[in-house]
Amino acid sequence: MPRSLDDLIWPRRTERLTVGRLTPEDADVLWELKGDLELNRWTTRVYASREEFRADWDALVATHLLAHWDGRLAAYLMVKHQDAWSQADVAEHARGQQVELGWVVAPWAQGCGIATELVRAGLSIAFDMGVHRVEAGCFAENTGSWKVMEKVGMRRESHTVRDCLHRDGQWHDGYGYAMLAEERRQPV
Repeated sequence: MPRSLDDLIWPRRTERLTVGRLTPEDADVLWELKGDLELNRWTTRVYASREEFRADWDALVATHLLAHWDGRLAAYLMVKHQDAWSQADVAEHARGQQVELGWVVAPWAQGCGIATELVRAGLSIAFDMGVHRVEAGCFAENTGSWKVMEKVGMRRESHTVRDCLHRDGQWHDGYGYAMLAEERRQPV
């Protein structure tokens, strides 16, 4: 049976990052990243106000991790635990067998491999939860994200044509990536 984020030991450490769960004290610093329209130009949601952000706090706590580097918030990581698709008669075996990853790196920490380090940590966290599959997607124009996914060994499984409506009002292409538990590469 897959485990949840609550079942894992926190914080997690990588070469440079300390990755941990959200606490109420993190709200202001996370708001700085989540409320930045330009920084979140490729994410699913940008919060229009602190009130909207705070109203969604419980959902964020359930799915988001923070990554600190030298004591500063360097990034956030979404680890969304979900059911894999299945036929109805085997649905109980697909429960909790998949994780979707998403991330944003603070402007000051961009360009130095933090996203790659964070996504590797996200894969490790997801597979430590016992899931079968980890997925991530991006707009095709989000070169930084798809390069990170390829660098960590995720496989591009789809290139969809103008199926992603962006807040710019335009339809964009999308890429879907995944890795199975048996494909996991351990960091060197």
